[in-house]
Amino acid sequence: MASPEASVVHSLKQHLLEHGLRGARVSRILVDADPSYLRSPFKHKLEPMTRLALDDTRPDVLCNLEVAGGKLIAGIEVKASGGDWVKGLGQAHRYQTGVHHAWLAVPDLNGDVTRAATRMARDNGVGLLVRESGRWSEALLPTDPRPHPQVVSHAAAMLEGAPVARSLQLNHPLNYLAVAFISDRKSASLSLTDALTRRWRDLASPDSRRLAIAGAMTLGLIDLDGAPTLEGKTVADLLDALRFTPARTYDKRSRLAEVDAGLAAVARFVLLRQPAVRLVLRALAEREKPLLLPELACEAARLDSALAGALFLTDPSGEIGPRLPNAAYNPSTVFKLKQNLWHAGLLATKAHASAGKRATGYQPDADVWTLETREPLRARALVLT
Repeated sequence: MASPEASVVHSLKQHLLEHGLRGARVSRILVDADPSYLRSPFKHKLEPMTRLALDDTRPDVLCNLEVAGGKLIAGIEVKASGGDWVKGLGQAHRYQTGVHHAWLAVPDLNGDVTRAATRMARDNGVGLLVRESGRWSEALLPTDPRPHPQVVSHAAAMLEGAPVARSLQLNHPLNYLAVAFISDRKSASLSLTDALTRRWRDLASPDSRRLAIAGAMTLGLIDLDGAPTLEGKTVADLLDALRFTPARTYDKRSRLAEVDAGLAAVARFVLLRQPAVRLVLRALAEREKPLLLPELACEAARLDSALAGALFLTDPSGEIGPRLPNAAYNPSTVFKLKQNLWHAGLLATKAHASAGKRATGYQPDADVWTLETREPLRARALVLT
């Protein structure tokens, strides 16, 4: 005989895919591989299924919600009959150790379950999904976890994003890629600084080598001891496949994306992992047009005020507004970061001529930021001979 609970789970899954949960899109759903589900006529429609074991609990459904700042995981206990709501509520409550939100999903023909269960569900932080007349509705929202994952995600983005916004002090991404390459390929008897001195002559001064190492560390290419991370080793392997060698002279005055599209693609791979870079690109994409620096800063602040402040302001404790003095803008962003994004092929406009000089001489109202929109860049020449 067909499992009545399998029918309810199937109905719930269709609802989640079509309508989402808590106003958010549900992108993935897993159903527990309960034997009664596997024997039901809905087996194929319930796939993918697996044994959903969370500590000592087994939710019927796991799903993720696409929300600003990341994903939230919901665990759902499903009951085929409204008379089982007390047992189901106790099961859903135990899911809270492994999910962000716990729900009880149950048929409620006359609203009896909602009236009887709401107080207990609220006291236990469990949400209620009820099906009445064939339609599902959210009768009670679950309690948000503490700390809230979106807030934690925002804090993590600031920790990752602010250093990149303020620590990239060289204006060409190849310097950071070269650090990863040399760190991975150097002799164990040499320090990273000494290896750079010998093998990467583009960094002629001790200060430039120090800044390249600090930038590569901030980008996650090397660790605190100067050893390559997994990402750094991957970058080194990619550079090796592209026949990069520190002994050659690369044309740094020309745009890297045009001199060597392969190396520029590796630079994009590294830069796109950074929250500060993604914030710039998202702000430009949402406005769907080139923006002057003050416009870009305001749009970024609308999306993420804390990260935008670290990214665009000399004094990150200030507030971004439309009429800031020229010297208020962070020189590392308007010149060095922008130049890195241009070289990598993420921006179509390079640093403005007034950037990189005295802060009071910078002209933000003339500094245009434009997303790169042209066809995929093709490699031309690797080096200058």
